[in-house]
Amino acid sequence: MVAILELDQGNTRCKWRLLVPEAEGESRVAGRGVLAAEFWLGNDDFPSCWVESGVNRIRIANVAGAEREKQMAARLSGALGVAPEFARVTPHCYGVTCAYPEPQRLGVDRWLAVLAAYRRDPGPSLVVDCGSAVTLDLLGEGGAHLGGYIVPGLGLMRRSLYRDTDAVKVSPALVPRMPLSPGRDTAAAVNRGLPLMVLGAIERAYAELWNVCRDSPAPHIWLTGGDSAFLSTLSPLSDRFAHCVVDDLVLEGLALTNP
Repeated sequence: MVAILELDQGNTRCKWRLLVPEAEGESRVAGRGVLAAEFWLGNDDFPSCWVESGVNRIRIANVAGAEREKQMAARLSGALGVAPEFARVTPHCYGVTCAYPEPQRLGVDRWLAVLAAYRRDPGPSLVVDCGSAVTLDLLGEGGAHLGGYIVPGLGLMRRSLYRDTDAVKVSPALVPRMPLSPGRDTAAAVNRGLPLMVLGAIERAYAELWNVCRDSPAPHIWLTGGDSAFLSTLSPLSDRFAHCVVDDLVLEGLALTNP
């Protein structure tokens, strides 16, 4: 069997999926999982399906730096005999134009997610990756990437409060569809305040996008990343905005930069 291994190497984890070809040029996901960010530094065995599936291509999105890229390339080439392909940001790809004057300074994960969103729906979109950081990218009419925003993610904000304050050391208590009314104790104030900040950023970015694309249909919101499913259940995102959670949005973009 011939297969394509795709990896999304972030700062705190590495998501992977294995694609195998089917009829008419389509592929199906034959396996998926998550590795620790430091996996490449050790001698842990690769998932058995990587070895058994006959991988002949490896596509990677890496935002963990040049040294991690070298580590990944060395281990994958040595163990699987396949030189991995690393996605790069370019000024134009798949009908999308990058807003950055220096495209290489845009995180490749953001670029891939925007490309995948455009492939799914070429209309105006807000693409939100809810990971260690929350990135919000605005995609306007005609595939025009308009730039974006980066704010701390839920875990990062919590760790900052825990580390840098004396009395705001609160354990997570994040439940789908939880209310975001004002907390009446410190734990509730933190656990409701953190998602409130992210949702506020989404609302503000959405308003900015729609102001630019006022003559188009209402923009769609695409959510991906580890906290996306949780945030999608919270009001006002859950009941006022057309949105979709796509776990593999970054990985989907790899087929566009590295077809």
